[in-house]
Amino acid sequence: MGFAMRMQLNEEIIKKASFQDMYINGQKNGFEFDVQLAYYRGHYLSDIDLLEVYVDGEKMPQEAVTFELNGKEMPVYKLTYAVTEFWSQVEPAKIRVIKKGGLTAGEHEIELKLMLRVPYMQIGPDHSFMPLDSGDKITVTVA
Repeated sequence: MGFAMRMQLNEEIIKKASFQDMYINGQKNGFEFDVQLAYYRGHYLSDIDLLEVYVDGEKMPQEAVTFELNGKEMPVYKLTYAVTEFWSQVEPAKIRVIKKGGLTAGEHEIELKLMLRVPYMQIGPDHSFMPLDSGDKITVTVA
């Protein structure tokens, strides 16, 4: 992909204040954060072409990442089938990452690579649509 539209309407795409450890059976086993769509219109979840989470440059396994919107949590691979689930620009979604033991104490760089296609902006043959970069990168401190 040579280019992508970027339209950051919010100060933060990843809501830094929402970042927190995730506990499973009383053990720290991951983290979660809220993300807001970086576009002036909402999108159906099936328009998401790429969703990846990186911690300190290391890509988290796709099977360890889930996406939650409107109380419905799903693995990343199911987003392509979520043709009726609409993500409004004002509604944050929650990203959860299962990581055994969670993150160690200290500073960590969290990067979200999030690419969508704008279904009403066809830019070429063979169903090529305008790509939209809705990713972000933040630094968090884990206690």
